[in-house]
Amino acid sequence: MPAHLTLAKIAFLIFSYGIVTVLSIALVIIIHEFGHYLAARIFGIRITRFSLGFGKELWGKTDRLGTRWSVSRIPVGGYTEIFGDVDPDKPVIWDTENQCERHLTEDELKVAFCTKKVWQRMVVVMAGPAINIVLALSLLAFLYMLHGIQKMPPIINSIAIGKAADEAGFKLGDRLLKMDGRPVSDMEDIYDITSKDWINPHKYTVQRNNKILTIMMTAREIDFTDRKGRKVENRGRSGMLNGTVVFLKDIISINNVPTKDNLDFARELLKQKLGQPVDIEFNLTDESDVFRTIFPKELNHHLDNPEDEYYDRIFIRDTSTIEYKRLGPIEAFSKAASQIWTGLQETVGLFRVLYKGKTDEKPIGGVAVVAKYAGNSVKEGWPNVVVFVVILSIGIALINLLPIPLLDGGFLIFLIYEAFTGRRVSPRVQTYAFAIALVFMGGIMIIANLIDLIDFLND
Repeated sequence: MPAHLTLAKIAFLIFSYGIVTVLSIALVIIIHEFGHYLAARIFGIRITRFSLGFGKELWGKTDRLGTRWSVSRIPVGGYTEIFGDVDPDKPVIWDTENQCERHLTEDELKVAFCTKKVWQRMVVVMAGPAINIVLALSLLAFLYMLHGIQKMPPIINSIAIGKAADEAGFKLGDRLLKMDGRPVSDMEDIYDITSKDWINPHKYTVQRNNKILTIMMTAREIDFTDRKGRKVENRGRSGMLNGTVVFLKDIISINNVPTKDNLDFARELLKQKLGQPVDIEFNLTDESDVFRTIFPKELNHHLDNPEDEYYDRIFIRDTSTIEYKRLGPIEAFSKAASQIWTGLQETVGLFRVLYKGKTDEKPIGGVAVVAKYAGNSVKEGWPNVVVFVVILSIGIALINLLPIPLLDGGFLIFLIYEAFTGRRVSPRVQTYAFAIALVFMGGIMIIANLIDLIDFLND
């Protein structure tokens, strides 16, 4: 056991990571269920119970509308019990008070789920995933307003050899002042333009030492497959970066010396080249590139300490000096919406490539993976915890939209069938579908957690 990891510290880390994991999952699921609750209320559907947690009730209170608000023993998530989700041709429910079946009364039928129009039931089903997206959007926007977005100074510290920026004459250390006459304050401003407009040349005003230079550059059009197997087409690329860190496992060669899968050798070579220009080959896409960069000595003393948590990476610039820019409400929500839309597209794209088997990405993860990401977010600070909840909320929304019975997407398929045919899926078919889905999802959960266990034992 490393000396700096005392038993007390390990216990604290496990406790804090566990708390963040449980609270994050609980928040996302409770908000999801509250979406179903709100939509049902709007359409006059009775809610029998809204529970925070599962299992035996620890505390409960029934409101004037007949909803039982409960706090239950197992605190992970919760559920909404909607009244009257039964066969409308045989509207029978179990009477818990008299321990027998009985037909719904006329008044009960008016507030039953089964008697509502199909589009209203669709809205109730979709409201859970929808409010998860709203939660993610709101959290991300407030994060951009309160904490800000990371600013990437427009200083070039990495150049791809033989690419557009290199051939145009850019050098390490160049500060970009203007692009086409417009002031530049963030490297992202340049990436946004060059990725979309690679046809036209752009005029850059550059500060190099004490000189002001003008450089013309046309970005290169590229089509590539990213590291998760997703196809990206019609993008422009300049080949200049303001990088932060490189992981040793990603390095293919150093100054043309192969180092792939030999982290110790790569580390020793890099230690000899600290403070000097060095050519690093690694994969940003499905093809490798060679980048010239400088790794400052003062940022990489950890390479001599195997116990250091950053022993597996090397820094290009100081992450402690990263600046953040706060956004106004309109810009914050616009930026958050754009980020979430991109995230949704990338996640759907990842589902597609996982289905086709064209990625090395681990297809599924269990509770341990969620806890790992939660723990990493705790270490990095509260903004990363917020981002973790945002990602979790989007994930819950997308998973629930999968066309699998027991999930919202499965119920939606049944309702779409009803909308087109005018007939409801029979209770018998639904029962069989739910049973198959239960076995399928149970198997997936077991496999996911077994994969986590195997990874843990291998580590």
